[in-house]
Amino acid sequence: MFSKLENKILFWIVVILGMFGGILLYWQGRQYQETGINQLRQEARGIYHYVVITRELISQWRGVYIKKGERFHRKTPSQFTADLASFAGQNAPFSIKIAVDGSTAPGHIPDRFEMDAIKKMKEQGKTEVWKIFSDHGRYRFRYAGPLIFENECKTCHSKAPPTRLVGCISIGVNATRFFQNLQKDARFFGGYMIFALFMIIFLLWFMLRTSVLNPLKELNGAAEKVRKGQLNVSVNLTASSEWKSVGENFNNMVQALARRQNQLQREAEDALEKMKSAFEELKRTEKYKADFFTNITHDLKTPITAIKGAIGILKRKCSGQGSSYLDILQRNTEKLSSMVQDLLDCSRLESGEMELNIQEADLDEVLEDAILMAMPLAWKKNIELQYNVSEQPCLSNIDIKRMEQVIINLLSNAIRFSPKGEKVEISLFRKGDFWKVTVKDMGPGIPPEEEDLVFKKFFHRDDNVKGTGMGLGLAIAKGIVEAHKGQIGVKTSHGHQGCCFYFTVPAA
Repeated sequence: MFSKLENKILFWIVVILGMFGGILLYWQGRQYQETGINQLRQEARGIYHYVVITRELISQWRGVYIKKGERFHRKTPSQFTADLASFAGQNAPFSIKIAVDGSTAPGHIPDRFEMDAIKKMKEQGKTEVWKIFSDHGRYRFRYAGPLIFENECKTCHSKAPPTRLVGCISIGVNATRFFQNLQKDARFFGGYMIFALFMIIFLLWFMLRTSVLNPLKELNGAAEKVRKGQLNVSVNLTASSEWKSVGENFNNMVQALARRQNQLQREAEDALEKMKSAFEELKRTEKYKADFFTNITHDLKTPITAIKGAIGILKRKCSGQGSSYLDILQRNTEKLSSMVQDLLDCSRLESGEMELNIQEADLDEVLEDAILMAMPLAWKKNIELQYNVSEQPCLSNIDIKRMEQVIINLLSNAIRFSPKGEKVEISLFRKGDFWKVTVKDMGPGIPPEEEDLVFKKFFHRDDNVKGTGMGLGLAIAKGIVEAHKGQIGVKTSHGHQGCCFYFTVPAA
């Protein structure tokens, strides 16, 4: 099968040479026909002039006398022409006729061709008129020359015609064999041209295929292998010195690519080994850090628990002015315990050691419990927590305590950043295969460039709100939600007036 390029080249070769051959064949046929017609015209012209000269000679002789039997009979030019026409019609391949304009003699009445010829001679001054007639494969060449009334004609004609041109001498030549030979020659020449064009096309195609297309196909195949990553290929182009040079340059290029690829592969392997080493070192560092946080938080929980217990005992035994100091100690101890617990949770999330107690629960009830736990903080700032209880169960497979922790973190942030006397809107609704919880506050909002940063560990915004903790609450909330195969995010209202935190968890 030929390729698209081969088909195009072959098509245009055939079209161009076919057009050239067709034009040449048509031109040659026209040349053959014109040459043949000129030959017929010369023959007819010779017969015409022979008749005219003979008539003039007989006229100068005032006729000729022909012996018939014992007597001589006088022949005028017209009678001689009539006898010559009769004789030619029986024994010669041509005919002769004297056509006289307006004649009533049957032998001299002009036919349509002769009338047209006489008209052209009178009106246009033509000295000869000719035409080819065909009838069912038979051809006849008609020729007409002027018949002029000369002074010598008065010897036989007493009355002179009104014009010197009285008619025409019509010559008819049988051209059937001529046209048959012409068609035969045309067919022979056409066959020869077709054969020659076929040979030219074949030779051109063979030359192009050998010298251009085959090397190009081999080069294209090798380039395709290189494109697929096979650099162990080479080409051997021997069609010409130019192709040989192209092949050598291609092979040198492929070899250079192979060397460069090997070098890059070695460099990549070295870099990979370094990355592996760095990654292992980073893992060890992260493990050390995680172990440090885990150990330090575990170690801190024990004394903090002991301090909390001691404060409780002291509060029961002491009264009066000292109890206020114990309240301060208790609040700060609780805060320190919460911070240690956040560090411990964050460490467990990073190391993947946080265990979830997954069970089917009504997310609406979990949300209500979390709102009740956040109520005291809202009362201190006179903030309304607005939530519409769902009429249907919102079942989901969750860790209830951890999900409450997420909701309380979001509510605490919303209450902390909302101005006094405002409200915080909480909503729960179904979105596809997920439950979506939103917490919308009326605080200063979060700039768009910081929306992804608020879920990073230890992130603090530059604002006037104090006592915002270590910046682990949202990071822990993100880890818990993602552990439930959900998503968490924040959207800020236009003009940074308030923001809306949301998270999703799969529906049961």
